[in-house]
Amino acid sequence: MKKTIFTYAWDVLEEGTENAFARIRDLGANTVALAASYHAGKFLRPRAPQRHVYFPEDGTVYFQPDLSHYGTLQPQPNGLVAERDLFRDWETLNPGLDLTAWTVGLHNTRLGQAHPQFCSRNAFGDPYFYSLCPAFPEVRDYLSALCLDIARHEAVSTITIETPGWLPYSHGYHHEFALVPLNSWAEHLLALCFSEATCNAGRKEGIDMAALQRWVGTRLERFLAEPLAPGEHLASPWLIADLLAEPELVAYHRMRCRVVTDLIQEIREVLPRRIKLRVTLTVQRPSAGCWIEGHDLAALASVADGLDSCAYQSGPTEIFEDSWDIRNRVGDETDLSFVLRPVPPDLSCQTDVVTAVQALRSLNPSGIAFYNYGFLREAQLDWVQNAFATLDGPA
Repeated sequence: MKKTIFTYAWDVLEEGTENAFARIRDLGANTVALAASYHAGKFLRPRAPQRHVYFPEDGTVYFQPDLSHYGTLQPQPNGLVAERDLFRDWETLNPGLDLTAWTVGLHNTRLGQAHPQFCSRNAFGDPYFYSLCPAFPEVRDYLSALCLDIARHEAVSTITIETPGWLPYSHGYHHEFALVPLNSWAEHLLALCFSEATCNAGRKEGIDMAALQRWVGTRLERFLAEPLAPGEHLASPWLIADLLAEPELVAYHRMRCRVVTDLIQEIREVLPRRIKLRVTLTVQRPSAGCWIEGHDLAALASVADGLDSCAYQSGPTEIFEDSWDIRNRVGDETDLSFVLRPVPPDLSCQTDVVTAVQALRSLNPSGIAFYNYGFLREAQLDWVQNAFATLDGPA
C-alpha cells in the first residue's frame, strides 16, 4: 500500500533535504507527493526552522520547465528552483521514497490575470482570475503540456492532478469578501461558467446557452436585489427545484463533466505508460458535490489510472461515511486512495487518526496519505507515524 506524505519544496529545502526525507521515512511513508505546480497562499508552519508564516510565489512550477512543450500559456519556475530542482535531483538525493508529482492544474491566478480571455466567467460575464476554463483549447494544451513536461523526470512515477476543472465561487481568493449572505445554492449559480469556450461546448450539444445564461443571471439578480439570508437548509431543495425547472441546467452540467473527463483522457493518452495519472477528486464537502467542478466520478475512474479522495470531514465517522460514498460511486475495482488531515476539526487526537485509517482500510484503498508535512505539529507527526504503523498489521 502507498503511504504518502504531501509536502512543498520550501519546507524540504528549509529543513534540509537529507533531514526532511529521513524524517518522512521515519514516519513510515514510502511515497512523497511533492508540489510540482502550486498557487499562492499564506501558510502557518509550526515547526519551520526559518519563517513560521510563508507566502509562496503565485502560480509557479517547482522544476525547470522545457518551454518548447508549451503554447500560449507558459509556466513560470518558482524562485526556489534556482536553489535546487528537487525533481531533477531526486535520484541524486536518493531519498528512498517514490515520487508523486502533485500538480495543481487550472487554479492559477498568475496565468488568469495575464490571460483573462481564458478564464471562467459567471453569468454576468465577470472573469474568475483564479480559475482557467478547461473548455478552451489553449488551456487544455497547457495542462497536457505541463503533465508531459513533468513526466520527463525519470524519478516521477505518478502525477496526481488537482483542479483540472472549473473551480467553485468561493475558493479562498485574496481578501475574498461579501456582505451578502450566501448558501450553497447561491454559490452554485455564481460558479456556473459562461465563457466563450464553455458556451461553444454547450451549443455543440444542443444547449441554448444564451437562454440558460439569461435564466441564471435573472435568478442571481433577483437574489442580490432582496435582503435575503437563506440558510443552508434551503440550499438543496432550491437547487433540486432549479434542476427540475430548467432541463438545460442538467444538460449543462453533464456537458461540463464530459469536458473535464475528455481532458483527463487526452492527458493520459500523451503521457508515457510508465507514468500513472491520478485525479484529486474535489475541494467540495461533501465530496459528492464535485460535479460543480465538472467532475463525474465514475467517468474519471474510467479514464485515469486512479483517484485520490480528500477525506476532509469532521471526525472518523463523517470521514468514513463520505469515503464510503466515493467508493460506492466509483466501484470496487477503481484504484482509490484517501488523503487525511490529522488536525482538528478533522481529527482531534491520535485515537481519531488511527480509528479513521482503520475504518478506511475496509474500503480497500490503494493508499493512505496525509496532508501536509510542513503544516503539522510534532505531536501530529507522531499520530501519522502510529497510523502508518497500523497499516502494516492485520486490518
